[in-house]
Amino acid sequence: MSASYSSKPLLSIPSLLLLCLIFGCGLLAHSTDNSLFGPISPTDYLSGCFDPETHPLFVKISEYGIPGNRVHYLRRETAEALKNMYDAMKKDMPAVKFWVQSSTRNWNTQKSIWTRRWHEIAMREKKAKASDIVAAILRSSSMPGTSRHHWGTDFDINILKNDYYRKGNGALVYQWLKKHAAAFGFCQPYTAGRSAGYVEERWHWSYMPLAMVYQKKWNELFSKHPDSILQGDGFIGDRTAVAIAPVYVNSIDASCFQGDAQEQSE
Repeated sequence: MSASYSSKPLLSIPSLLLLCLIFGCGLLAHSTDNSLFGPISPTDYLSGCFDPETHPLFVKISEYGIPGNRVHYLRRETAEALKNMYDAMKKDMPAVKFWVQSSTRNWNTQKSIWTRRWHEIAMREKKAKASDIVAAILRSSSMPGTSRHHWGTDFDINILKNDYYRKGNGALVYQWLKKHAAAFGFCQPYTAGRSAGYVEERWHWSYMPLAMVYQKKWNELFSKHPDSILQGDGFIGDRTAVAIAPVYVNSIDASCFQGDAQEQSE
């Protein structure tokens, strides 16, 4: 039988972020930008225009004893919470297999994924319009500048297929997370049954105390400067995609919202 965990994150996070989790993001003031974004601008941070390997607020998850398929970086607060959650899971299920498959991705990496998917679809559907290709990509991949993976709060685990989590090891991991992840500050952003946005991703988990802050900051930035997510020469199909970016940033499960955050897609 699995243990019972507190409904509050079992970790030490900055007191300001803890207050934000309890009372809402409105407590954040401009004076906290250094703790949120480090030595780079909010625009660069929110759109993923930095290297997590050299950013002082990011850490290697291997240094926390968290398994991964390669070197992975997350925000320190995310890694600390994930370490606590991983230890609790292994205590309940010593034989279960859990690892991080994908973590922080910057703008250039997301652009590479987007470009590859664009050409794959364009080759397969030769008469497809730009809007059709954008819609197809956005079923499962973010456009550059909008991915939650930019923020150091989100990661993918084990296998990137929903069927994996319906039986065997995958089912054990997923059912445990559904029951206990919230106690450590984590939520599944892309659940089944949502009215808009990406398809279900049982492998994708988000550290809510930070992610909800960045989501609000991203919306504030986009509302004033929609082109802020474009960098350099942009990305293929960007003019078509950017117009609908907020739908995909905000169409997440209600469990990932606290305080001032609201699901704008509804």
